[in-house]
Amino acid sequence: MAPLRTVADAVATWPEYATAVAIRLDAHNKITVCAPHGLDDLLDGMWRRNPTRVSPEISRQRLARHRPTERWPGVRVVM
Repeated sequence: MAPLRTVADAVATWPEYATAVAIRLDAHNKITVCAPHGLDDLLDGMWRRNPTRVSPEISRQRLARHRPTERWPGVRVVM
């Protein structure tokens, strides 16, 4: 993987799109959201792998380990 230049570049590589979100409070006490892939998967309860970082095999391993549909019954998994 090439070196990352910004926080947004780093967040964009997180394993699932729904988790590729970072929030910070800026110097003016305003909330700043960094969501390179948008917020739809997070808000819609979608578990979708980020192909930039995770192969289908690794995604299946993560699904087996994290069991998102058992922990959060409304979550939908997209492979």
